[in-house]
Amino acid sequence: MIERMDLLRALQARRTGEIVVMTMTTTLQWPLVSRHDLDFDFLAFGMGHAADFGMGLALARPERKTIVLKGDGGLLMSLGSLVTCAAHAPANLLILLLENRSYEMVGGQPLPPRADFAALARAAGFEGGGASGQGKVERIETLAGFEENLPRLLAEEGPHFVVLPVTNKEPLPPVNHSDHAGRVQKLRRALGVA
Repeated sequence: MIERMDLLRALQARRTGEIVVMTMTTTLQWPLVSRHDLDFDFLAFGMGHAADFGMGLALARPERKTIVLKGDGGLLMSLGSLVTCAAHAPANLLILLLENRSYEMVGGQPLPPRADFAALARAAGFEGGGASGQGKVERIETLAGFEENLPRLLAEEGPHFVVLPVTNKEPLPPVNHSDHAGRVQKLRRALGVA
């Protein structure tokens, strides 16, 4: 298992100009390591649908990598989004599924134990997707493995769907999801959209 904050710190250390869309618990922890204008907290806009929004950004901005930090509980709420993301298959989309096997943000109830997220992504069509047929589904079990593969994931054509088993020992900050319109405007300015 990977400590989630260690994973987020490792991602932030390698990040350059990528858009990062986060949802669920990562909306609480990612801001502890990043205050970038291209960060977008998607929680208040549709629980479980950050990958859909990230796909739209990736299609609209093919010159930038779009990284989605998504939870496994949120994915189960929007399984159809996998098929849509795989069908459009933007080469610049990287979905990092943070698998903690619980609905953490809404009480910590356990997920169905047999759900195989990599198999679901493959069945949706991620593997071999994209214009170049480079879409991949991977499972990375350790922080060292994530750090080793991250430069490739950031540079290589996708789309990529990466399952990362995580745990969290650090206390979660309080939920603070205000000024939704301001966050949208900040992202629009960072992308140069009037």
